[in-house]
Amino acid sequence: MSILIFKLNDASDEEADDVRELLEDNGLDYYESSAGRWGVSVAGLWLKESGHAERARQLIDAYQSERVIRAREQQEVEGVPSVLDQLKTAPLQVFAMLIVIALVLYISLSPFIDMSP
Repeated sequence: MSILIFKLNDASDEEADDVRELLEDNGLDYYESSAGRWGVSVAGLWLKESGHAERARQLIDAYQSERVIRAREQQEVEGVPSVLDQLKTAPLQVFAMLIVIALVLYISLSPFIDMSP
């Protein structure tokens, strides 16, 4: 009986490719399901034999632990981008977000501010 071993819905393409390669390298037979046309189904990697689930889970957990360590090291080296850094790299996106925030604040607060008799 098949068993879901890895959900692809929120996984990056890089992570999904790495997990596929990990399963293939270790000789674990799997198949892939998509989220469907409207994205409401479960996109995932399914093991064809449920007897290999524990081994596959251990491999994936070890891979994800290594991935977390690499991501934290990369974040320490690069640092978290400040608002000024984001403004330098994507000024239109920052200004668009500021306009959206201002619009939402105006719509939310205008009934309470415009209380003149």
